[in-house]
Amino acid sequence: RQTYHLRWQWQKVDLPKKISKRPEDLIRRLCKLNPAEQLGNKKNGITDIKKHKWFQGFNWEGLRRQKLMSPLRRELKGPLDHSHFDMFPPELGEPPDEFSDWDKDF
Repeated sequence: RQTYHLRWQWQKVDLPKKISKRPEDLIRRLCKLNPAEQLGNKKNGITDIKKHKWFQGFNWEGLRRQKLMSPLRRELKGPLDHSHFDMFPPELGEPPDEFSDWDKDF
């Protein structure tokens, strides 16, 4: 998220050295400044993303059919166990109405 935010501010992004070449290449292709050059926004659409080397061997059909096993497995104490979730304070009412007209030409 920070990478994309920096891109929209026209800043060069230096990714952490622990990121290997394949994910770095994917991130840079997805975050091109010109939307027409962004991976997934060209003639082949999402297919270009799916064929990127970082996704090599990924089971797209299993994802589509919702048959993939989660890579994150947690021991549960029962069906109502929520101990692996963060606790947040309750909402403090409705957010204020927004009248900026940011979407008037949308």
